[in-house]
Amino acid sequence: MSNENWYIWNHDKTYQDTMEKRAKGELPEMESAKALCDVIKPFYQPGMTLADIGCGGGHYLRSLRTRLDPAITYTGVDATPAYIQMAREAFPEVPFHVGDIYELPFANLSFDLVTCCNVISFLPPPPVKALEELLRIARHHVILRVTIGERNYIIKELHAKQDGLSEPVPEHQLVTADAHLTLFHYHNMYTENYYRELLASLDPSLEVTFVVDDMWQTFDNRDYSNAAGTRVVGQQQVSGNLLLDWRFIIISKQVPRAATQ
Repeated sequence: MSNENWYIWNHDKTYQDTMEKRAKGELPEMESAKALCDVIKPFYQPGMTLADIGCGGGHYLRSLRTRLDPAITYTGVDATPAYIQMAREAFPEVPFHVGDIYELPFANLSFDLVTCCNVISFLPPPPVKALEELLRIARHHVILRVTIGERNYIIKELHAKQDGLSEPVPEHQLVTADAHLTLFHYHNMYTENYYRELLASLDPSLEVTFVVDDMWQTFDNRDYSNAAGTRVVGQQQVSGNLLLDWRFIIISKQVPRAATQ
C-alpha cells in the first residue's frame, strides 16, 4: 500500500534516534515489550519461531531474550528502512527484513508465533488486509497490541516542525484549503467487538482473547520524544489529549495437523 502522507516514520528523526537507543540498550526497555513477554510466556515453547511485524529497531528482541528465551528464533520486519538498518547493526546475527504488512515476504504458516505490537492502530482503516497477512503467515498464534475505544474512532494526528521531522512544516500549513493533510499519522481506536466480529469474518474457527495491558510502571516518554510522547497520568496512559486503553489480542488458530507437517 502506498505510504502517501500518513507514514511519518521515514521523516521523524527524533523517534528514529529513540528507536536506535532502545535497540542498543541505551534506553530502558519499553513497558509494552516487558508485557508482551508475560503474555506469550504461557504458550511459548523453546524452539518456536517468532516473527515480529513492525519490529522497529529490534528492541523487542532484547526483552524477549532477557525475559523469555535467550535462544529465541526471531525474525523482524519493518517498513522503515532506517529502522531495519539500525536493527541489523544492533543484532547482526538476526534476520531483519524491510517489508510491507500488506504483503509480507513469507510463505503461508511460516512462523509459530507472529507478534504485531503498536502497529494496527496506526494503519489506514480498515485493518482487514493487514490482519489477513498476519494470520496467513502464523501457524499457531498471532498477538496484537492495539488501543481499544468505547466507540470506533478514526484519528489523524498532524505533525508540525516542532515534532522533530526532517522535513518540517509550519503548523499553519498543515491543512490546505481543500482539507488536504500535509503530514500525519493515524491513531485509530476500534472497539473490542469490532475486532471480534472482523476476526470471525476472516476465520470463524479463531479463538480470540483480550488481555488488558496494565502491566507497566510509571513512565514519561516526553523526556526523549515530543510533547505528545506517551506518559502515565494517574492510572492511565496518555498521549497528548488521548487516553490510551492498550490491550493485547491473542488470536489462536486451529491449524490442521497436516498443514504443520
